[in-house]
Amino acid sequence: MTPYDSVLAIAKVFLGPAAESFLLKQCQVALKTEPAKITKAHIKDLAMSVEIAACRFIDRAKAESMAKQILALA
Repeated sequence: MTPYDSVLAIAKVFLGPAAESFLLKQCQVALKTEPAKITKAHIKDLAMSVEIAACRFIDRAKAESMAKQILALA
């Protein structure tokens, strides 16, 4: 499983079917890369970006939980 696949699996729990498009946007905007190119070195920055952006769609506690689970992949 690639790092992106692992992040996507976590995001789907919190964001459902919107997870893939949400992560695509975070990878492109925050990391300036495509999802397929995500490595473990990107995980910390991606987790921080996801937490901030997800607060617009889900409550803060859930966004923090998602970010912590993503960060644990690093």
